[in-house]
Parts: sequence; C-alpha cells; structure tokens
Amino acid sequence: MDRRSELHGWIADTRRLQRRLAAVYAVLAGLALALLAWHARVGGFALLLVGLVAVCSFWVTAAHNASHRQKLDELARLERAHREPPATGHRRWRAS
Repeated sequence: MDRRSELHGWIADTRRLQRRLAAVYAVLAGLALALLAWHARVGGFALLLVGLVAVCSFWVTAAHNASHRQKLDELARLERAHREPPATGHRRWRAS
C-alpha cells in the first residue's frame, strides 16, 4: 500500500470516529441535562464530565489528523525535491 493512501485512510477513519463521538456525546449531554433537571449537583457534575471528556477526545483526534497531514506534507516536499524518504527506520517513515 502506498504511504500516501495509507495516511489518507487514517485521516478518513479519524473523521468517522469524530462523527461517531459527536453522536455519542450528544446523547450523553442530553442525559446529563435530564439529570440536571432532576438533581442540580449530580446533573451539573455529569454535564461537566461529558464536556471535559468530549473536548479532550476531539483534541486528541484532531492532533492525530494534524500529525497525518504533516506527514503528507513531508512526503510532498520530498517528492518535489525528487528524493526518497529517509531509510533510517524512524517510526514516521515505517510502512507498518
């Protein structure tokens, strides 16, 4: 498999994961709002917890995509310079 297509696949997978997470967090936020109506302290804590986990998970997945895009830019820069990726065995250039 071509490294470029592999990176594009990972970006697409991460975007799909973000869409699924958005749906899950919307449901959890709805439940937290229902808890908020029932008991303010418990619902407030649940809403805070859902918000914190949602922000952190979207932050991590966005960082993964940024890393993949950076690798794509590096590959494009090497192609423009008509060079091969380094054969150093660095994790960034390994195919697996």
